[in-house]
Amino acid sequence: MKTIFIRFFVLLSGLIFSISLAYSQSLTEICSLSNEVNETSGLLLLNQKIITHNDSGGEAALYEIDSITGSINRKVIIKNASNIDWEDICSDDEFIYIGDFGNNSGSRTDLKIYRIPINEYLENPSNEANAEIIHFSYSDQSDFTPTFYTTNFDAEALIAYNDSLYIFTKNWSDVRSNVYSVSKKPGTYQINKIDSFNAQALVTGAYYNAEYHTLVLTAYNFFAAYIIEISQFTSNQFSKGNIEKYSIQPQGSIQIESIAGLKSNHYYLTSEESTSGSSKLYRLKAKNLALATDLIQTLTPEIYPNPAKKQVNIQIEKLDRIEIYDIHGKLQKTVKEKKIDIANFETGIYFLAIYQKENEFPLIGKLIIE
Repeated sequence: MKTIFIRFFVLLSGLIFSISLAYSQSLTEICSLSNEVNETSGLLLLNQKIITHNDSGGEAALYEIDSITGSINRKVIIKNASNIDWEDICSDDEFIYIGDFGNNSGSRTDLKIYRIPINEYLENPSNEANAEIIHFSYSDQSDFTPTFYTTNFDAEALIAYNDSLYIFTKNWSDVRSNVYSVSKKPGTYQINKIDSFNAQALVTGAYYNAEYHTLVLTAYNFFAAYIIEISQFTSNQFSKGNIEKYSIQPQGSIQIESIAGLKSNHYYLTSEESTSGSSKLYRLKAKNLALATDLIQTLTPEIYPNPAKKQVNIQIEKLDRIEIYDIHGKLQKTVKEKKIDIANFETGIYFLAIYQKENEFPLIGKLIIE
């Protein structure tokens, strides 16, 4: 959605109070986007193609963008659809789903999700596709009086998870995100709120990383952009998982609108053009421990003594460097030696990111300093 400087005092809370700002991240600008998609609002990586769409008032079309230049390689028209306010896109093994549920006045009674067969999208030489429609309404909404930018029935994030779709709201009044589930099958549904968590920012996009069983959300306020990672959740109770929130620093607009998985802990993100900058395509390389479980090894026998007081030793081959982070994810020290002086460190728990010369990703170990 377009940036509007409103609800200032509420959004300020997203800056002052955070769930946690944790672990180092790397956000790399790839390119600016074409003016044709400067209101990018959803992102999908399908068959090695980066797919996006515009939000309210845009054409009912999906755009494949070049991963280096940002130019548009292909446009596919969804023939029987209209773009009232497309806000996110996701897929499963068979279908693409487009969420037409942007609702910043809280007054819409025509909320829907378009379902498009992947084969039809990929193989139609006319660059057109037809969609089936999932109509829905919120069971806990009874008042549809327009209340711009104060409603809790706006939404911009969608994932396909197991046998259902999940919608994450963008709550203007309390900066939480409510979670609703809806069937993947076309029909008309009244959907129930199944969960809620305190995002303390405006949630704009979502991606479910099946490899790591982690939900990754984009969010922003008018000062910063954020990534919220939810891991270790059971079933669809996302709020019961481990919730981590950290800021990112895009060079263009801070209005990060969408996210899609690239590989393992790498992601594509896009930002919509706003007063804070132009629309861009980014690549995010996450180092969060929750997103890098395949890289974590039990290093306790190679880190000794542990607990330690004045010095710790690392037993590892082909060492490049060691980064030491505190429990809040702040980098405390970088060394290239296997014997590390820790005499000036405060007591507590630390994480070691141990880089070897032939590996891009570090091994992770935990150190207790007494």
